[in-house]
Amino acid sequence: MLPLVVAATLNAAAPSVVTNDQLPGVLIAACLDGRAQMGAATPIDFEALPLELRGRLGKPSAAQVWKFNGLDQAYLYSLRYTDRAFSPRICGVASDELVLRPASAAVESRLRGAASAGSYRPVEWISEEAGYRALATRKGGFTILQVNWLKEEAGPDDSTTQ
Repeated sequence: MLPLVVAATLNAAAPSVVTNDQLPGVLIAACLDGRAQMGAATPIDFEALPLELRGRLGKPSAAQVWKFNGLDQAYLYSLRYTDRAFSPRICGVASDELVLRPASAAVESRLRGAASAGSYRPVEWISEEAGYRALATRKGGFTILQVNWLKEEAGPDDSTTQ
């Protein structure tokens, strides 16, 4: 789950809308750094996600999901799974209008610490040392940027969840 500071920031008054080009930054802030720097979003139930996206995410035991204001179909999600040993936590953003290449470039630049041109094809980054498997892909009409934490204790500290 995301820390309280993320939830509070996402629901803050400024700015009131998010654009697609800001979504990679939201992923980096919320899912990798454990904090969100900008954005306005409305909390929704996991079941309110579009079927194409919800079906890909499986059946989490706990879920926090937000729909971004200003975009038709763009979401931030933080999910927990208790019934599987791999990727017990995932965090991601998904949008039907996000362009894969610049989005993957932003994520890769953050993960690798060097500039990236991005990819038109699905791409995956794995760091066993940091405990993640990150991906940028296009499925079911959505561009998805996602971090799969390989262990429960990997990733940003989220001991203060809502």
